[in-house]
Amino acid sequence: MRAEFHIQGMHCESCAADIKETLEGTAGVERADVTFNGKTPDVTFDDAVVQQTTLIKKIQDLGYQATVGDQQQGATNNG
Repeated sequence: MRAEFHIQGMHCESCAADIKETLEGTAGVERADVTFNGKTPDVTFDDAVVQQTTLIKKIQDLGYQATVGDQQQGATNNG
């Protein structure tokens, strides 16, 4: 499965490298493409092994705010 996340709180390439290392060190993650300029990591993972919520939690544990790319913060669905 492939997912894109929105991350807030990255200040430099070192932040991006920490997130990339953490995600790629997580069981089930095949690849994590994280860049400071992009702020939207593209992660390929096996959803039978790890869930998006776990990946978001790992990013948050590093001190960053993270949401799934297709979720808009503060948006409401009026149907």
